[in-house]
Amino acid sequence: MDARMQPLQQTDRPPYGPSQRETPNDVSGEGRALGLALGLRAEECCDLCYSRATAYRWAGRPPDPNYTQRSRGVNWLATVLTARWIAYGVPVSAEEMEYIAERGDLAASLQQSTVNITRAYLIWRDTIGEVLRDEAARLQTPRETLNNALRVVRISCDASLVQVAGAFDRRMTELSSELATERETLSYQALHDPLTGLPNRVLLYDRISQAMLVSKRTTRPFAILAIDLDGFKAVNDTLGHDGGDVVLQQVADRLVKSVRESDTVARQGGDEFTVLLSRMAAETAADVARKLEDRLCQVLAYDGKTVSVGATIGVATFPRDGDDLHTLLRSADHAMYRRKREKESQA
Repeated sequence: MDARMQPLQQTDRPPYGPSQRETPNDVSGEGRALGLALGLRAEECCDLCYSRATAYRWAGRPPDPNYTQRSRGVNWLATVLTARWIAYGVPVSAEEMEYIAERGDLAASLQQSTVNITRAYLIWRDTIGEVLRDEAARLQTPRETLNNALRVVRISCDASLVQVAGAFDRRMTELSSELATERETLSYQALHDPLTGLPNRVLLYDRISQAMLVSKRTTRPFAILAIDLDGFKAVNDTLGHDGGDVVLQQVADRLVKSVRESDTVARQGGDEFTVLLSRMAAETAADVARKLEDRLCQVLAYDGKTVSVGATIGVATFPRDGDDLHTLLRSADHAMYRRKREKESQA
């Protein structure tokens, strides 16, 4: 049934197209009697629709109790509104139509199959038609009046299906969008460090693998920087773990701002970071490492307090220091520990 449809009247627009609600049409005494008779049997019609629907095998996910209850309410309301339409020629209001269309939204939310919705409306249409014919025979209703009533039922069913399908599609679109957003969020969480937002070990390894393929194709080297913060334990002791987290975030921010957009800064865990410098030779990478050490030694502030941390950085280049991922990372770590020993011996 459409909220703005003109019953039993030919117009230039579709029966369920947009229009203003108009005054009720004149209905004959026979039509009014037939409509009232249908209204009195609305509850019986609901029972018949339910029993007939259960005779069919349910498609897809089993029905939720809430869906079954709401469907019965929709059937009862649709029957009463159709009876009113037949008896008094009163179109369905927009609010009434929205309630009927909620079945589509509910079915989509519960991931029900549209097969079940369509079958329910066709069962309702056939059941109401049978009841009208039965009452028309009892009341000796003229054939023309019965045909008009059956036409109302047919139009009501068709328009309701369109409305419900629209509600179903809108809800499915919303659910698909929500699902896509959730997947993006989960994917991001799986590939990034929750504290700093930097790529984690999984994403870093993937980007190094990709860089190796590019390097083999172009014969251009790239570099890996293994970074270990100096004196970070003292930071935790001074500022607490919350302060230590803020310092790690500030370190991550400085690293990202100190390299190119094409490079990757990742957090390996704890106070260890790794930087992938794409298309960079060993000499240039060593210069970058020295600049990063100087940059990270600058004072950091938290909660009115200032702290300073140092950084020790080891450099390894592909393919000179390793022609596979794990060898290359070990080479960078070994270079970092050699650099740390050098700094300790100079202290």
